Parts: sequence; structure tokens; C-alpha cells
Amino acid sequence: MKKNILINGKLIYFLTMLLAVLIVTSCSANGNYVSNNVLEDNMVEDVNIDMVVETQPTDVVGGVISKIEDLIEFIIESPEECWRKPAQNRKNTMINKLTSLQELISQELFEEAYNKMLHDIKPKLTALKTDEDEIPWGNGTFKQAWVVCEYLRDEFQVDCNAILNDLASIHPID
Repeated sequence: MKKNILINGKLIYFLTMLLAVLIVTSCSANGNYVSNNVLEDNMVEDVNIDMVVETQPTDVVGGVISKIEDLIEFIIESPEECWRKPAQNRKNTMINKLTSLQELISQELFEEAYNKMLHDIKPKLTALKTDEDEIPWGNGTFKQAWVVCEYLRDEFQVDCNAILNDLASIHPID
């Protein structure tokens, strides 16, 4: 249901931007443009629809990269006794996985990034096999979680779900 809302939200955003461009284009064709809600007789500069449509995802991409950086910092600062041994090796490996996730996002490989977070990163941090809406996949649990402290798993769950939500909003997952 939430994915449909996101898809519908993107559609509404796109249609609104398209309507705005059509209005500007129509006014431009008549030699008019709207300024301060008043129709004036002047030409309008060409509007690049690609720049208008691409603005929203770029903001989300920057936000998700920032959330991953925060998660990396949180992992670095987390107590080693909350990690399976060898704790530092697991923390370093997880940081490498998150850095790889950032690279996928930078390369606009959003579906691969979503799947990496869902199937590789989140289960190790939370002991859960669930998506961003907490809908289980597989049997719903991951028995070999790297994090052993429940409170830390809960915090990682919130962070992972936020990243998954952002990735799903950038590129809807079927």
C-alpha cells in the first residue's frame, strides 16, 4: 500500500510539473508570461523539463547518502561488546558494505542498493528479514546477526528502514 502511495505521489508530482511547463509553454507561444500572478507581454526563456523533474530525486539521494554516513558513524561509535566476535572485524566489514551501498547509489543503481540493504545489511544489523514496512521475507528472522544487543538492533532497524524507504521512493521496487 505504501509503495502505491509513493508511486502515486511521484505521478502527482510529475503531472504537476508537466502542467506547469505546459502553462508556461502556452503563455510563451502567445508571447506572454506570468510574473507576480499577472500576465505580461514578454517572452519566456525555454524551460528544461529534465531539470525540473530531476530536482526531487537528487535531494532524496543526498539525504540517503547522509543517512548512510550517519549509520557508519553510529557503527564506529557502537560498543564492541554488542557485536559478535571478532567485533572490530565485523564492524569494519559492515562499514565496507555501507560504503559499497553509497557507491551503488552514486552510480544510480537504486534497485541493487535497495536489495543490498534489504538482503545483506539489514539482517546482519537487526536479526530481521523484513522490508521497510516490517513485512517479513523468508522466515522473517536471521539467526546469525552480527549485533547481539537488542537496544542496538532496534536503533539499527530504524536507520535501515529509513534508508530502505528513501531508496524505494527514488526507485519504486516491485
